[in-house]
Amino acid sequence: MSTASKRLLLFGANGALGTPTADAFRSHGWKVFTVVRTATNAPDELVLPLVDSKKFAEISAEGGFESVVFAQGINMNGTVMTTTAADMDRLFQANVGFIIENIQLLMGRNLIPKKGKIVIMSSLAEVFTRKEKLAYSVTKAAVGGLVRSLSVDLGRSHQILVNGILPGVVDTPMARTGLTPDQMANVLEATPIGSLVSPTDIGNSVYLLGSDLNTGISGQSLLVDNAFSVTFLP
Repeated sequence: MSTASKRLLLFGANGALGTPTADAFRSHGWKVFTVVRTATNAPDELVLPLVDSKKFAEISAEGGFESVVFAQGINMNGTVMTTTAADMDRLFQANVGFIIENIQLLMGRNLIPKKGKIVIMSSLAEVFTRKEKLAYSVTKAAVGGLVRSLSVDLGRSHQILVNGILPGVVDTPMARTGLTPDQMANVLEATPIGSLVSPTDIGNSVYLLGSDLNTGISGQSLLVDNAFSVTFLP
């Protein structure tokens, strides 16, 4: 099967990392279906919830999706003393439960074929943390467990490869405005290559794991950060 007949289902398509992911797959001839919460009337766009979408039913009748990418999620600040149970529930549902529910829907309708690929966008917060990021760090750590569990269960039943992408500090307008000059200088100093990863770098990494280029990687959480996370500065 040529890549021209391959189909990607991309959740979180309108985000800073969803767009370059779609671009990476399209540049290799894939048909990309984007999933959003609010309609923008873009071609091949599906609006949540998929279970109630007539358009999704019509597209599904034409075949499944060789690759499924989850690039959605939410963030919040808070410590153990300021984060409420409702906060935890909200982030867990957005960052973990949403993924489980939609994989159940897709697998229940046989829409991810054998030897398909699932890629979940996570964060460095899956394995590292910083102050006032309790709910975000906990739910992203749960994403790592989800990746490993799915890789075993779906691997055994359908030979599906499941992986996570953990972006570092990505060179986006939000990062440029959200970090002080001193913070940005510290990040760059701690990055051996001397530059932030770009959104295109992230999209290419998702394509690596979510396309036919991946023939044996599963259950992994891939850090994409120009070696920032493995650098020790005394």
